[in-house]
Amino acid sequence: MAKLTRNVNYSNYRWEEYVLTEEELAQWKTGDEDVQQDIIQGADWDLVRDKPIDDYGDVEFVEEE
Repeated sequence: MAKLTRNVNYSNYRWEEYVLTEEELAQWKTGDEDVQQDIIQGADWDLVRDKPIDDYGDVEFVEEE
């Protein structure tokens, strides 16, 4: 039996955004890192675009007896 093998690495890059409310904007501008982290964690992120990338490795021929 003979077969071909290869390693494939798939990556997906995503660009997301979240529009701050007026209240969140005011809180963000205080510079309090804990408040900013709370806003980030509570945000409902929208996908703006994505880019899947495929990286195919070299094909290897394997022959088994």
